[in-house]
Amino acid sequence: MQLTYHTDFALRILIYMMGRPAQKVTTREMAEFYGISLNHLTKVAKAMTRSGWLTTSRGTGGGLMLAPHTPDTKVGEIVRLMERTDLLECFVPETNTCPITKGCRLKPILYQARTAFFDVLDAHTVRELALQAKPPL
Repeated sequence: MQLTYHTDFALRILIYMMGRPAQKVTTREMAEFYGISLNHLTKVAKAMTRSGWLTTSRGTGGGLMLAPHTPDTKVGEIVRLMERTDLLECFVPETNTCPITKGCRLKPILYQARTAFFDVLDAHTVRELALQAKPPL
């Protein structure tokens, strides 16, 4: 599975902001730090604000801050909201046109793989994303 840039940018925003938990930051600041598109980062920040993970303030001294609950949010929750996780057409019964759905053996395997993927992500919180990596032994 490959995550989209939308999810990548969302996780980068959270990592950046976890390093500055009590500070307001701007999308311009983060875009310059990461060397990525301000336009795309702004779209992602707006989506995260609508989802309640970020708060905003306008005007001089304005910017983005983490919502109080965000550090304890599971990484899987963020990825689920940012990504389309229906791996195949048949994962969406309303639009499925595959003629072999009833007897298909691939679908349950992919369900199991997707579940395992999210089980790992759900074992970690946003707070953990900001922790310094341990130096190699």
